[in-house]
Amino acid sequence: MITTTTDGYPLPDRGQDWPPLPEQRLRPMHQAMLAALGRVDGKRLLDVGCGVGLLLRAAERRGALVAGTDAAVARLEIARWALPDADLRLAGPSEALPFDSGTFDVVTARATSEGVVLTELARVVRPGGLVAVGSWVRSSGCWAETFAGHLRRLGLLPPATGTDGGLDGALRSAGLTVRGGGDVRCTATFPSVAAAWSAMLRGEDMQRAVRLVGEVPVREAFAGSVAPATTVTGAVLLTKTFGYAVAAAPVSTMWAPVDRLDNESGSVSDRTMGRD
Repeated sequence: MITTTTDGYPLPDRGQDWPPLPEQRLRPMHQAMLAALGRVDGKRLLDVGCGVGLLLRAAERRGALVAGTDAAVARLEIARWALPDADLRLAGPSEALPFDSGTFDVVTARATSEGVVLTELARVVRPGGLVAVGSWVRSSGCWAETFAGHLRRLGLLPPATGTDGGLDGALRSAGLTVRGGGDVRCTATFPSVAAAWSAMLRGEDMQRAVRLVGEVPVREAFAGSVAPATTVTGAVLLTKTFGYAVAAAPVSTMWAPVDRLDNESGSVSDRTMGRD
């Protein structure tokens, strides 16, 4: 039974660890991506890996016609509660998206190492439409890079090679033209190391690591990575950097839409020729 809500979202009738909605930590990236996309009112927007729908709700407030996919039934149930008019479907991270080609004006997603996903984003966006992808950036010296080093020693991440083309390279490999992007720096505050671990444990990457080697070594690696970010009172202040990139799908010669930047804010408008 649902008895409380956070920002309009239902919470189960039981004790909650910090924070009640793990996707909240992605809000700065959501805001930056939507700002970079410009006006979305009246546009069909798909969020891949939508979780409980925080980005979708922000886009809907801006007038977008929203749809989403996620691999977890429980998260989709919450998203449906908050977004009753959205088209929300179950789809795993490496599965083909359950939509026809060219269905959406805008597609958003969190970055993944699976190239097939980016190819699918490019497939379901209309010719001339926009794709925005965001990801954590493990900058040198940050806690995330320290944690990644621990995970590499556990064999859960490949060795760092320095040859990764990043989001821009991945989007270009999917046949998209990069329009721009940026970084967003923010700080997540947790009352304790245990609370920080509980929040991070809900992430799919962390759950995958635990399934592979067990919780104890992953938790020890996490504790080691956040030790420098722990205050004398026991609170944990994790500074994170999110990177995002916006790219455009090739323009079809069949119906020749024209996309242009309206102004310095980077908003995109489209003019379609040859259709009703």
